Amino acid sequence: MDWLDLLAVQGTLKSLLQHHSSKASILQCSVFFIVQLSHPYTTTGKTIALTRWTFVDRLMSLLFNMLSRLVINFPSKE
Repeated sequence: MDWLDLLAVQGTLKSLLQHHSSKASILQCSVFFIVQLSHPYTTTGKTIALTRWTFVDRLMSLLFNMLSRLVINFPSKE
């Protein structure tokens, strides 16, 4: 992989990071709100699924951001 390939990957990841970080900031804001769930909704077990989905989404967001920053900051050979 030469430096042109790295620049192409870096540009792609920068645009993905910008899009993903805007989605992540919206999710971060929404994490601080407590949602009152109705009794039928909580008894179906969907609350656990929603909590797991939120956790997995946050974890994937953090991993993607770390990977993107690693690739963006990767020193290119000139």
